[in-house]
Amino acid sequence: QYRVALVDSSGNESTPSSAISATVGATGEVDLSNLPTDASGNYPDVNVYRTGPNGSDFFYLATVAAGGGFTDDGTTPLTATPLNDTTLTGNYTYMVTYHKGGEVESRPSALIGPQNVSSGRITLNNFPVPPVPTGTDGFPAYDEVRIYRNLAGDQNNFYLVDTIAPGDMFTDSRSDAEIADLDVPGNKLIDLEGPTINSATLLTDVLKRDGLTFQNVFEIGTLTYSGRKGGRALGSKELEITATSTVQDFIDFIEESSGIQSLQLDSQNPILPSENNIPNESGDLVPGGYIQDGSFRFVSNTGELNALDIDLSAFRIETNNGEILSPNLGFGVLQEAEGQSAASDFIVYDSLGVPINVRVTAALEQRTDEETIYRWYADSPENSLQDGTSIAVGTGLLKFDGNGNFVNATNSRIAINRSGIPSVSPLQFEMDFNLVSGLATQDATLAATRQDGSEPGVLNSFVIGEDGTIRGVFSNGVTRDLGQLQLARFANPVGLEARGLNMFAKGINCGLPVQGRPGENGIGSVIGGALELSNSDIGHDLVELVLASTQYRGNSRVITTSQQLLDELLNLRR
Repeated sequence: QYRVALVDSSGNESTPSSAISATVGATGEVDLSNLPTDASGNYPDVNVYRTGPNGSDFFYLATVAAGGGFTDDGTTPLTATPLNDTTLTGNYTYMVTYHKGGEVESRPSALIGPQNVSSGRITLNNFPVPPVPTGTDGFPAYDEVRIYRNLAGDQNNFYLVDTIAPGDMFTDSRSDAEIADLDVPGNKLIDLEGPTINSATLLTDVLKRDGLTFQNVFEIGTLTYSGRKGGRALGSKELEITATSTVQDFIDFIEESSGIQSLQLDSQNPILPSENNIPNESGDLVPGGYIQDGSFRFVSNTGELNALDIDLSAFRIETNNGEILSPNLGFGVLQEAEGQSAASDFIVYDSLGVPINVRVTAALEQRTDEETIYRWYADSPENSLQDGTSIAVGTGLLKFDGNGNFVNATNSRIAINRSGIPSVSPLQFEMDFNLVSGLATQDATLAATRQDGSEPGVLNSFVIGEDGTIRGVFSNGVTRDLGQLQLARFANPVGLEARGLNMFAKGINCGLPVQGRPGENGIGSVIGGALELSNSDIGHDLVELVLASTQYRGNSRVITTSQQLLDELLNLRR
C-alpha cells in the first residue's frame, strides 16, 4: 500500500492521502500515476510512502514532482522515516514572535486566524517580516520566526508549534496533546508580556496588553500630565513625544513633574529611603522613578501628604494631527504612604509681581531621645527651567527639642527659576520657622502667617510724616517710602526774591541756605495736612468756630429779648 503527501520546499507536508493499494505486476514494478498537484504552487513535490510486504505502517520511499507519476521497481529501499499522519480538528488561532539565538524573544504578533479545520492540516504563509534594527531600536536582527497555537479546547493559552526561517511557509500537523505537554523539552507557553521595557525603549514601542490584544500606549505628539500629590493638584506639565523619545525620558518627566526629590544636595543630611513592605520584595524604597518587572514604578518622598495619585485622567496626548488621546496607563498603589505630615499652600511674587504658587510639605522623618526631626519639601508648578519640568524648589530639615521648641533648620531657602520670563531669576526667599513647634497634636498643621512680598498695585494716596518722609499707600495694601522733603533756612528770609506762585529764589542779601530734614539744625518742622503759612490746628479751630457760632447765636437771642422788654416798658408809659 502507498500514501502520498504534497511537500513544500522546506519539507512541510500537507494532509496525506488515503491508502493506495497496488499489486505487483509481472515486471515486478508498481506504477503510480496522476499524483496530486497544488494549484497554488506552494507544494512543488510529492513524498511517497509505502508499507512493507503485508505490513501496515508506512515509511518514506521517495520524493517526486507533483502531478507526475512514480514507478516503484523495488530497488529503492524503504527508509526508517514513518509517515506523519496526524491531523487537526478544531478552531485554531496563531501568534508569532521573532527570535535570535542568545537574545530576548520579541512580543507576540497580532492574532492570525481563526482557522477552522476537520481532520486536516493548516498551512500558513506570508508571516510578518521581522523588523530591521537601526541601532537605536533596542532589538537584534531576528533570524527566525516562532509559531504558537492555541488548543481546540483552550483558546486562551498558546503553545510553541515550530520555528521557521523568515519568509518560509508552514504546515501545522502537530496535535494538541503533543504541543501541550510542557514536560517535553522544547515545548513552552508563549510569553504574552514579551520583552520588558528598559530605559532605552522607545515610547512609541511601549505596549499594554488587554487579554490577547496589544495597544500602543504613546503616540507622537504632546503629552500633558496632571497628577495629584497629597490630595492636591500638581498643575499641568507637558512632554513632547518624538520618534526618539525613550522610556527614561518619560520616567524623568513624571519624577520631575511630581516633585519627587531624590538628588542628595546635602551630604550631611541625605534624603532617606522608605521601608519596603511590598510582598516578595526586600531592601528599601528609594524615592524616584524606576522600571520594575516591566512596569513603571514611582516612589514618592516620605509622608502621607507626599503620596502620589496618578489616575487615568492624569494623562492626555494631543497628536500632531490634533487628535486627543487618553493613554491607557492605570497606576495602582503597591504601598500606602506613611508618616505624619502637614502642608501649607501660599503665594509669592517675583520681581514683576507675577503670583507664584508654592506648597511646603513637612513630614516626620526621625525621632530620638533628644529631638524630633521633620523634613520639609517645597514644590512650585511655576518653576521654569531651560531644560526639564521639575517643580521641586527646596528641601531641608527642621529640628525640635524635647519641649517642642524649634531648634534650627538645615536649610530655609526656596529658589524658583524664572527661565523664559524677564523676572529676576531665580526668585529666592527665606522661610522663618521660628514660630513652628514640634508638640504632639492629633493633626499636624502648617501655615504661612506673614510675608513681605505683594502683588502689583497702584498709588492710591500718600502721607507726609513729621520727618518729611513721603509715604505712598498702594491698592495692594503696601505702604512704601516715595521720597524725602528737604527744607532750607536763610539768615535773612526778607532777602529772598519772589518769583510768583508762592515761589522764592535765593537773593543777594538772604545769605547761604542751611539745608536739612525737618527738625534738623533749627530748620523747622513739617505738619502733614496743615495749610501753608498757617500754624493753626484745623480740627481744633473748626471746633472753636462752631462754639463761637453757637455762642453768637445765643448772645443775639439775649439781645433780642432785652430789646423786646425795653419796648414793652416804653409802651406801658404811653
